[in-house]
Amino acid sequence: MRQQGAGQAQQSWSQDLPLPSGKFKIGHHRFEWTDTLRPEILSANNSKRAVVADVWYPAENSRHSTVAYLDTSAINRAFGNKGLRSLLGARGATLMRSNAVHTHACEDAGFDRGLKSAPIIFFSHGMGMITQLYTTQIEDLVSHGYIVVAVSHPYDAWLVLFSNGSYISFERKQREAAGNTEEQQTNCENKRIDWWAADIRFVLDKLVELNIKTSGLPFAGHLNLSAIGAMGHSSGGRAAARACQLDERIKSCADQDGVAMMLPFYTGTDGLGMKQPFLLFERDRNTPPTDAELHSMKMSRQEVDSLVTRLRAGRDAALTATGGSYRVVLHFDSTTHMSFSDLPLLQAKDSIEAAACYGILQVTCRYTCAFFDKTLLGITVPLYDNTTRMRYIDLVQRYGKTSHKK
Repeated sequence: MRQQGAGQAQQSWSQDLPLPSGKFKIGHHRFEWTDTLRPEILSANNSKRAVVADVWYPAENSRHSTVAYLDTSAINRAFGNKGLRSLLGARGATLMRSNAVHTHACEDAGFDRGLKSAPIIFFSHGMGMITQLYTTQIEDLVSHGYIVVAVSHPYDAWLVLFSNGSYISFERKQREAAGNTEEQQTNCENKRIDWWAADIRFVLDKLVELNIKTSGLPFAGHLNLSAIGAMGHSSGGRAAARACQLDERIKSCADQDGVAMMLPFYTGTDGLGMKQPFLLFERDRNTPPTDAELHSMKMSRQEVDSLVTRLRAGRDAALTATGGSYRVVLHFDSTTHMSFSDLPLLQAKDSIEAAACYGILQVTCRYTCAFFDKTLLGITVPLYDNTTRMRYIDLVQRYGKTSHKK
């Protein structure tokens, strides 16, 4: 879909991603690194940890090639003709095979000469997802002057492709062996959250080394290392939060619908709280469970109400104990867990459904960018400095005092 301003919902339906809302063009560079200090615990041969990072940055106009949304031929080699369908559904797979979806980024374009430096935001995808399915959010942040570093987590992503033609798909065998109960799956995921946080910190270390003009990279010398944020969706949101807890170089964090027992980050297990400003951007059901759902949970309505009350109290206490936090809640019935990604837009059946998906992404991009504007750059932001309501938003709650460094 192409962005046309206020008339977006009335336009004819197309397959393009929304145009980014900021003024900056977008460049892209990809890295493949090996962390020689970490053996990969999910690999069959205990190889060293591979990490892939896509760096998206504000760029000048360029005639360089446009970045492909997905490498469909590589996906076909890895999974066959059914691969794209398993990731995107039938409609999304058809769009990709027809090469109908395009990014707005150019490969290795020059850094925007009007910017001396740019703040950095690390992004982590959800469990079993891929970073490309968050391109709308990534591009929108970059268009507002941010450098976004999207980290792919091998064995936890649906597929990670490498330039030599090799690939790593989602590891299932060891996860299934760990058990199928919710508690067993959560414990398994928690171990990987720490692994992802280590990926983020490893990539940050590598970029610090490369932030010199002699490296020859388009963005070298332009990384604002005093203004670093982290964000992610689902498990990636919790990984971003964990990286913030472990690394004081990261100044603020946004978690998009990534909670376990309603908590968006670890609390008290290792003496670490959340000192940085924090955004929990989520869908939170506020309607009572049906009788059928109660039967499935094997709990009485009173037991469920008591549990939910206790979990919400724990969540609010955790957010209050941060460096100043916000909780933004998307309307539950109008969205899904995947509404933070491009997936619902790619699967939209008609222009009405596509326009609704666009509207949700627009709100998500606006609130996320405003949070980092406030916490990394010290900009006055009406969305958070005042109580503001928009379509798709139920509420914006503020917890404690907001602190930031200008």
